[in-house]
Amino acid sequence: MSTIRGLVFDWLFNASVQIGLFAILGAVLSPFIAKTKAKYQHCFYLAVFALCLAAPVFNTFWQTHPSVAAEKSQQQPILGTEHPDHHFWVWDGHSKAHESIILSPGAKTALLVIWEVLFLYQLIHFSRGIYRVHRLRRDALLISPSEIGMAGSMIEPPHRVVLLESTAIDDPVTVGVFHPAIILPSKVIPALDEPDLTAILAHEYGHIRRKDFLMHLLCQLTALPVAWHPGIQYLMAKISQTRELACDDYAAARLGMRIVYARTLLRLASLCLHVPRSNAMGLGIFDGDNLEDRIMMLTEKRTSLSRAGLIGLALATSFLFGSSTVLARAVSLQEVSASTNTTQKFAGTWHWMFKGQSFSTMILVQNGSGITGTVTPSRIALDDNGELSRADPSDNSAPSPITKTKLEGTSSDSQN
Repeated sequence: MSTIRGLVFDWLFNASVQIGLFAILGAVLSPFIAKTKAKYQHCFYLAVFALCLAAPVFNTFWQTHPSVAAEKSQQQPILGTEHPDHHFWVWDGHSKAHESIILSPGAKTALLVIWEVLFLYQLIHFSRGIYRVHRLRRDALLISPSEIGMAGSMIEPPHRVVLLESTAIDDPVTVGVFHPAIILPSKVIPALDEPDLTAILAHEYGHIRRKDFLMHLLCQLTALPVAWHPGIQYLMAKISQTRELACDDYAAARLGMRIVYARTLLRLASLCLHVPRSNAMGLGIFDGDNLEDRIMMLTEKRTSLSRAGLIGLALATSFLFGSSTVLARAVSLQEVSASTNTTQKFAGTWHWMFKGQSFSTMILVQNGSGITGTVTPSRIALDDNGELSRADPSDNSAPSPITKTKLEGTSSDSQN
């Protein structure tokens, strides 16, 4: 297996374990995080999501890979005495790689193929979502100012936002990064009065001010390699839910009437006949599938954490995730094949000995599943019985490259 595929396999192992660890910790802290403001909840789940993506990559590339470990083997002369007629060669290699797990080539290939299929499926799914958003905006029609009235005042002058309508959607959505647009469903516009439109535009404009569409795209894109993981799916759902809660808070603050805004959400939900939009790439007003929780957040009086409580929660969260990061580093996995594990035994510096003296030095370096290296020339002589009678270093001490190696069982044959 190539070095790149080996690294991918190591990363898959680490991602499987470490993402689960951080997601479980996030779920445990979720009831406490829910007592904070929606924007803080959103930042918390984004931070956990980023940690889930970064930790496996960092731990995979930080740990010493077998081939690198071989190159870093200590090359020191051996001190001490050996029996003059034995110990024809002595090894001086020292490897400090992480604990490894050995899998058969067939198992590794099967797991990598499954991951590649899942990744390709997610990539196609993401690409189709981008195309649907592009087509939706391209086919949407411009809304005249007379249809919006004073509701357009919710959009502040610094932002150039296009208001569109489309028959292809069931609820309002926000799309675009550099040129944002709010798209309203054509079938709903006639049934909405000006306060309803004002509330809708306030919510959607909240997405634009917060740059939620850009963050949504980045999350979807970076999660593609691990989108199959239940921990990532949980965090993505939490990010979507808290994003809508944060925009609800913004809209309610702009309107100054939380109860009225909650009634608008209920009215809009009944008009839109909402269908889950988990496959869409735009930001819809009903994303997150948590309308009931949103209404309760708007209508119920909840006790928020004090400033001291927020600081304490932040410190406790930082400590727990810091400890988990150290634990994730400690349990990071490294996969090697059976042949690679065998070659590790030979990687290092070998001294060929005769009568207590070194007459040749061989340095072996692991290269994938094979071995390369160099050996210094020597002169040897045999007696009449074919036994070694003399072994001295050659006058030319320049090392010669080993061009071919062959592993057989627990021994190695080399040619130079």
